[in-house]
Amino acid sequence: MASAKLLLLSILFWWLLAPAAVRAQGPGAPLPSVGLRPIERAPGSTILGSTYLYKGRKLGSPFSVEIPIYELNDPVAIRHFRRFRTWTTVGRLTGLASVAYVLFNRTPDRQTSRTIYVGSLVASIGFSLISNHQVDSAVRRYNAVLRDGRVGLSAQPTPHGGAAVGLGLTVPLVGLDN
Repeated sequence: MASAKLLLLSILFWWLLAPAAVRAQGPGAPLPSVGLRPIERAPGSTILGSTYLYKGRKLGSPFSVEIPIYELNDPVAIRHFRRFRTWTTVGRLTGLASVAYVLFNRTPDRQTSRTIYVGSLVASIGFSLISNHQVDSAVRRYNAVLRDGRVGLSAQPTPHGGAAVGLGLTVPLVGLDN
């Protein structure tokens, strides 16, 4: 009975003090070195393409946000990222359509060639805008899930036939505005 009270008291103690300790770091303090971090849009990002920062490093392409998004394992963020990949592929294939037409057309008609080229270019830009919107939505969802506090419970079997029960509490960090 005494050990159960001590356990509850220690859980209550950490539940009350952990958020205060994180808040005491202040918004300018570095984030703890473990776990997932927010993905930030770098200055100079446009609607035609965003540059992202993760753990203070500039990511080479929007495809680089895939690893943290999949580590978070949020179905909404993963769905947006998959849509981003799909629309990017469709845009690239659309761009190839005009090249294929120009290369393999035996009787070039200037008006038709120009129409196909311009139409393919406009479609590629449109698909690029849609795909960039999807990756931005995935990053916004990722950051929103990171900001929310969560409570988890796990139970693992022990070799002696019992169960080891664990309780986890994730406290939102201050300064994750993105």
